[in-house]
Amino acid sequence: MKWEYKYMHVDAKISDKKTIDLLNQQLNRMGEEGWELVNFTTILVDMRYAFVFKRRKEEGAS
Repeated sequence: MKWEYKYMHVDAKISDKKTIDLLNQQLNRMGEEGWELVNFTTILVDMRYAFVFKRRKEEGAS
């Protein structure tokens, strides 16, 4: 089985409800596209959240 991975980062200074709602929408959209969140961390050096996703690679996709 082959996997493909996607990395996403967002500003860690998010705290208002509108921004959190937008992030939730994006995460849900990624789930609908077959992406599974496999790692999440806070990068304190530049104040970002980092997300790593994976999904099964489709046959024939490079």
